[in-house]
Amino acid sequence: MRSLIGISSMMLCLWWGAASATDVINQDNRQYKVKVQGEGKLSISTFTVRAGGSQYGMCNYSFCTFEIPGSKVAAGKNAKLFIRNGKFTK
Repeated sequence: MRSLIGISSMMLCLWWGAASATDVINQDNRQYKVKVQGEGKLSISTFTVRAGGSQYGMCNYSFCTFEIPGSKVAAGKNAKLFIRNGKFTK
């Protein structure tokens, strides 16, 4: 019984973490490499978002900076960002 409760708690934490992170939706017809920098420059990651695709859970910090060539934006961890015409929009 203890292990069942532990596993359930762990699954809930994993689900909550994925559900409360920044999402990027690419509405352009080209692929982008998105550079994500966590608050206070704690981490820098790169994600590839394909044409017409989405990438979920890109930032788990309070806020992050997102950058593609020609556009840079800061967003909180519960935000949704869109890429339209080569620029970020919220």
